[in-house]
Amino acid sequence: MRWRIDNPGAGGGVIPDITVHDADVARFLLGEDPAVVVAQMCASGLGQGVEDSAMSVWTMPSGAMVQSHESFTHPFAGSGLELHGTEGSIFARGVMTQAPVGEVTLVTAAGTEAVPFPTDDLYLTGIRAFVAATQGQGRPAATGPDGIASLAVALAVRRAAETGQRQTVDYGAAA
Repeated sequence: MRWRIDNPGAGGGVIPDITVHDADVARFLLGEDPAVVVAQMCASGLGQGVEDSAMSVWTMPSGAMVQSHESFTHPFAGSGLELHGTEGSIFARGVMTQAPVGEVTLVTAAGTEAVPFPTDDLYLTGIRAFVAATQGQGRPAATGPDGIASLAVALAVRRAAETGQRQTVDYGAAA
């Protein structure tokens, strides 16, 4: 798996490895595709020829904003997701992994409450959905067009980080 941190020709780097998954989550939760991104990236020692850390901000067509941070160099940062709205916030810690073991909390003016969530192995869940879809029963959790759209976001993040300029996501370029 070293190619992920040392081979730009093989598509290595934290952006193509992890940003695509954040794009999947944002697209699924918000029901829209990021329109514009700004980003920075660096290679702080672990990445040999590729970025090993990146931060980006995406603007959605509705005006919602997404902040994303990916890193190979912060092994104890954990995984998480925060959603903030006018009526409350959701904090998910330790649930963005193949074996979700953390917690999801809803915070509103009424107080804080735990939100139950399935703790199924996400790889196994994805494989089951894919196999069922190949047998004509349902559809995979993510389709080919979903993958292309998420790759388009990652490519725009990389371009924004390389150029230092905001980028419009070109969904035709990833196809």
